[in-house]
Amino acid sequence: MKKIAALLLAGLMALTAVSALAESYTIEEKFYQQAFVESAYRGTITFSAEGDGSAAIDDTTWVILKILAPRLKLSLSHTASRVGDEGQATVTLLLDDKENAKTTVMYDEKLVAVSSTLLGGDNTYYTAARDWDWTRLMQSYIQGENDWPPVWRMLLAVNGASDEWKQKAAPKLELYEASLELWLNSFASYSIGKEDGVSYTQIAFTIPAASVKQEIKQLLYDIYNDGELLTMLREVVSAQEAAAYLQPSMRDTFFAMIDQLQLDGQVELVRRYDAKGNSLLESISLPFTKDSKIQTLFISAAAREDGKQYEIQGKSDTGSDFSILCLDSGDGIYTGEVNLLVPENDQTSFVVSDEEPEQKRVAFSFNLSWDPGEEGYDISTDLFTRTMRASLLIRPITEGEFPVQALSLELNFSSKSSPRAPTHLNGSLTWRDMDTDSAITATLESVTASPFAYTAPSSLTGAVRLDLMTQDARNALLQSWIGKITNFATLLTQASGLGNMIPLATVAP
Repeated sequence: MKKIAALLLAGLMALTAVSALAESYTIEEKFYQQAFVESAYRGTITFSAEGDGSAAIDDTTWVILKILAPRLKLSLSHTASRVGDEGQATVTLLLDDKENAKTTVMYDEKLVAVSSTLLGGDNTYYTAARDWDWTRLMQSYIQGENDWPPVWRMLLAVNGASDEWKQKAAPKLELYEASLELWLNSFASYSIGKEDGVSYTQIAFTIPAASVKQEIKQLLYDIYNDGELLTMLREVVSAQEAAAYLQPSMRDTFFAMIDQLQLDGQVELVRRYDAKGNSLLESISLPFTKDSKIQTLFISAAAREDGKQYEIQGKSDTGSDFSILCLDSGDGIYTGEVNLLVPENDQTSFVVSDEEPEQKRVAFSFNLSWDPGEEGYDISTDLFTRTMRASLLIRPITEGEFPVQALSLELNFSSKSSPRAPTHLNGSLTWRDMDTDSAITATLESVTASPFAYTAPSSLTGAVRLDLMTQDARNALLQSWIGKITNFATLLTQASGLGNMIPLATVAP
């Protein structure tokens, strides 16, 4: 009897230990920690295509996809250092199990480096400071010929600054937030009402465009006279952004630019609450300058009995309008509609006309579901498991535009209870034409592993420093990369057997 009691006690202790282990971290947290922080990760993605085609994909492209899909494979790997914040990730494209393209990213606490057969070969390295903004490579595409750095990138730098910097800057920034609140409240109007049987209190703010421009000028005046704040901002933005925006001598220039803005209309904000203080509606309507791509934008979030409804409406400079409606029903279920009024695309017409192009309505409904699954444990196999699923169904409302389509994602995590046990992540992503049942599937098989050897970018010699190049030099380099990638895509198409058959594995990209 004592032996049975002892065995029972031991069993209970084991179950308690396993439960404690499960509560200390989830299986996906264990996977992330092993794959990207402490150890390494290896995986492969394979592809398949089935069916006779889809109205969403032209016939030639479908034939190429169906031929190439089963021959292609992606090999993935990542290793991290347990000592410092450094490691290496590699993605390799294989055709018929032969390597055709490989891209490697290396990083340490100071630098990030990239090497790719698509960009110049295995032995050509491009490096930049760890905190460098890599969107600078696309600056000419984002800004056109304008060399002025975009404001959004500076705002992102401030938002993504370290917690230490945010804590230091908080007292200063809070003063400006309080000033904005006081200014905003000067435009407030209060009312009460009832809608769908629910009584509410509403606060509305209607702000003329001229007042918006005046407040921007006042904020700039205060900021440019705040040397301490300017010094702190220079710590997190680039030298180019600091030179453009954080020099007090630029104040009058910006004032003149603001005065010249052709901004009409008004900003409208609405906040609505029920008797218990619960939010029923929040909305904002924004005007834009006459030369902006977007002319008007309206965003709202409203409480409903069946969930929370989000809405976005807008109009572009071409007269096209758009709207997105989404209902969050809870439990990971989202439904809605998208409506677009777009110019009619007539590929056969070569006549230039001053008349506005005819427009057509494109609309579809969507149903998105997300099931995070529940973590389970099988004591007989000592295995924790969790399955996550997502699905998206797109159904056209306007006829003849595209077929009913579905995307489905499944992720399966599994690992034994030991903290050192590897974690498996397998899954699949499938796109399917629901009208013809044609489908394309990507299948992942992967597992965490022991760390392996890697190259730290600080040890590289002869690397090209992207962050020290001029923008013109970066533009030229980007153009050469685009040419090499385009050439590689052409060779990949030829490998499908359409056109001249070239053994891709023997051709350098």
